[in-house]
Amino acid sequence: MKIILLTVLQSLFALLGQKTMTTDFTITVQQQASQPISYTGTMTMHGEQFTLEAFGTQAAYDGQTLYMYNIDANELTLSSPARSELYEANPLLFAKAMADACTVTESTAKDVTTITLVPKDASAGIDKITMKVKPLTTGKQDYAPTTITLKEGQQTTTVLFRNLKYNNELHEYILKPEGAFINDIR
Repeated sequence: MKIILLTVLQSLFALLGQKTMTTDFTITVQQQASQPISYTGTMTMHGEQFTLEAFGTQAAYDGQTLYMYNIDANELTLSSPARSELYEANPLLFAKAMADACTVTESTAKDVTTITLVPKDASAGIDKITMKVKPLTTGKQDYAPTTITLKEGQQTTTVLFRNLKYNNELHEYILKPEGAFINDIR
């Protein structure tokens, strides 16, 4: 079964490197005894490059520079982040890093593959990650993520992807908000 799992993961990773993905998403954070909190956003991604809009912030990464635009403050911050700093904003990088650091299992039912990642190092703070993916077309090896669930102690974070599409469109992964104060810390 591990070969099938690697085929699913490798196919998903390869597709995200070859095509541009656009999606709307909802992030829901649930503490054990409290009401869930949800946030919505949009993302366009091609490999490690991405644009992201969520939490009143716009972000873009062109492969070298991270652009973070705080809409309320009209401030654009430019930085050269370490790869690990991009994990929270780029699900592809996060999934690749976790696949290397986890014991990975998979199961398929009704055309949905559930990939479970359990960290090999218990001190990581993450109990497990569950990623559900489905084929874009029946019988094809092109997959799209539908949900990612991250369990950390008493907190569960779920990312639900909606309107996910792949295309060959080229994007500029740079933000240039007019009149913004620029804070360049590269």
